[in-house]
Amino acid sequence: MSFPASRIFSQCDLFPEEFSIVVTLRVPRLPPKRNEYLLTVVAEESDLLLLGLRFSPAQLHFLFLREDTAGAWQTRVSFRSPALVDGRWHTLVLAVSAGVFSLTTDCGLPVDIMADVPFPATLSVTGARFFIGSRRRAKGLFTGLVRQLVLLPGSDATPRLCPSRNAPLAVLSIPRVLQALTGKPEDNEVLKYPYETNIRVTLGPRPPCTDVEDAQFWFDASRKGLYLCVGNEWVSVLAAKERLDYVEEHQNLFTNSETLGIEVFRIPQVGLFVATANRKATSAVYKWTEGKFVSYQNIPTHQAQAWRHFTIGKKIFLAVANFEPDEKGQEFSVIYKWSHRKLKFTPYQSIATHSARDWEAFEVDGEHFLAVANHREGDNHNIDSVIYKWNPATRLFEANQTIATSGAYDWEFFSVGPYSFLVVANTFNGTSTKVHSHLYIRLLGSFQLFQSFPTFGAADWEVFHIGERIFLAVANSHSYDVEMQVQNDSYVINSVIYELNVTAQAFVKFQDILTCSGGRRGPHARRVEGQ
Repeated sequence: MSFPASRIFSQCDLFPEEFSIVVTLRVPRLPPKRNEYLLTVVAEESDLLLLGLRFSPAQLHFLFLREDTAGAWQTRVSFRSPALVDGRWHTLVLAVSAGVFSLTTDCGLPVDIMADVPFPATLSVTGARFFIGSRRRAKGLFTGLVRQLVLLPGSDATPRLCPSRNAPLAVLSIPRVLQALTGKPEDNEVLKYPYETNIRVTLGPRPPCTDVEDAQFWFDASRKGLYLCVGNEWVSVLAAKERLDYVEEHQNLFTNSETLGIEVFRIPQVGLFVATANRKATSAVYKWTEGKFVSYQNIPTHQAQAWRHFTIGKKIFLAVANFEPDEKGQEFSVIYKWSHRKLKFTPYQSIATHSARDWEAFEVDGEHFLAVANHREGDNHNIDSVIYKWNPATRLFEANQTIATSGAYDWEFFSVGPYSFLVVANTFNGTSTKVHSHLYIRLLGSFQLFQSFPTFGAADWEVFHIGERIFLAVANSHSYDVEMQVQNDSYVINSVIYELNVTAQAFVKFQDILTCSGGRRGPHARRVEGQ
């Protein structure tokens, strides 16, 4: 095993002047003249050994390169017969500080050597490579077992391990999952030979993790992670740093028309689902099956804009926002209920809406609500959107409050302490996209105006937290005015993040972010007359 020194020394290319090397190993008996390496640092171009830890049946050698005006030469510090090659587990701590080299074996008395040549203060590892268990390729290969090999900069690490109730197996950095392996020896007994030699590493797609694979390793090359099979579950032992700057394609999901919204949800004891809101006559529900989403149910819709999944007690619902009227010229959005008997969604309640863009489901003080964003009625964008409340007696949603909106596109519900808020994204008032969007607070049984925000074709609101701070972000889609007509770059516009100022009891502007028709579903106002 090897890796470039730059992986460890990313900020400075000098090896630390003071450090400790901790290794727990088991070594079989070696031929009298056999030398093996536990660790080396080698200059790749010249194949020059910069640092090494080598042992033989009689000695343990610490080697390092020393340079001065006369040139470079290799220095060796040797410790006599630390009794390593007896086939038992041992923990060694080699501590280096200036001209003092100290070796502690199994938490015993340290052996100190005052060398004439101190360890260099400026040993450069630029272009060097670490090798574990060899001196590059096939030279000096290590043939024993290693449980840990740790390089620690700074002072002597011995006090961190010793005294120890089980000194030969003193542990400094073994991951917790490795400390609880099935078949861990009791007391001072070492692991049995078959258990040690059956360990293998599987490379490739995720293999099964069953009793057969128990205590086996799997290396995930795509994510650069090492996993251990423990109790029928792959547990991460060594994982690369999580990256959030890429998405890998997993599946192409073909829909029968343009998809304007997606809702992902889970039904207990049934599975994971995705509902797509399709522009044409049929939307679809897909179920996660054997590593991919497959078609599960088709539902008739009328230019569906969005789905909203929510639950009331044990009841599972899925509401669709329909933008266009049905075959009879009637505008309805529909709430579907999951049938545990049919294992499908069935129509439950139809609600009259006007070019609905979005549903928001929320709960306040144990009561359940649904808010619909009515976008327009004919050419009139200045219409009411409606908040519906669940009536446990009739088991239906009933109109609870109307709120005046202008081309409403989105609702967002959130809570701050005991207070409940509902903010609407207003997009168009019939002549301009420069309209105010409004934030409401629930007081005395209804939502009342709390704050207004200047927006430009607002298409979406999102609330998020960073620590104790609360932010509210609006996606502005474009700037348009009937009198001015569409201007160049009208879709390149600032979207805004607001932060809650508790002292001022208001959201104040925190940051402008330049966006290109920001929003959930692309350039929402490409045909203003059809908004």
